[in-house]
Amino acid sequence: MIAWGVCQFRGLASVTPSVSNISPSIGALEIDFDHHGLFNVLVADMAELLESIAGVEDACAYVSGIAARLGTDIEKQYKTALGVQRLNRDQLLEILIDLKNRAGGAFSIVEQDEDRVVFSNCACPLGRAAANHPSLCMLTSNIFGRLTANAVGYAAVDLEETIASGAAECRVVLHLKRIEPGPGTREYYRDDASAASA
Repeated sequence: MIAWGVCQFRGLASVTPSVSNISPSIGALEIDFDHHGLFNVLVADMAELLESIAGVEDACAYVSGIAARLGTDIEKQYKTALGVQRLNRDQLLEILIDLKNRAGGAFSIVEQDEDRVVFSNCACPLGRAAANHPSLCMLTSNIFGRLTANAVGYAAVDLEETIASGAAECRVVLHLKRIEPGPGTREYYRDDASAASA
């Protein structure tokens, strides 16, 4: 049985339950929900809504806009912490891996040469939320592409395999020199603000 009591807070009355004879304790129940659960449900449902209403391509454009803002902030933080105006290649690659792994990914470089860098990742930073929602991969594409373009002038990103599309791991190819873009390639160019600060 639940007996209801009234408590006063700054003149506003609110009703709180006084619980007695309930077993087991509500707080001890095995419920699959916490702040990670809230995050996963929120992100997955937002992606599902965007992709079903606007279509995957428009959902990608929407997520790209969010990623662009996020990438600008991340870039400023790393540049400030390093005390530099432009990132060199080594700093850039370390930062791309660091920021993704700070967010919960497991990114590493599997091959590289002068023209391109290939990343592998076996843990999506968005967790279960990304499953079957390829538009969310635009976070990776945009952040990698924009930071790289601001460092070297140009970048292209191919998401060859993604966990969001059902692969066991992600394979991301970052092109550092101009290429003939394929159907899934996204190209990025240095933004004006970055060029002005160089």
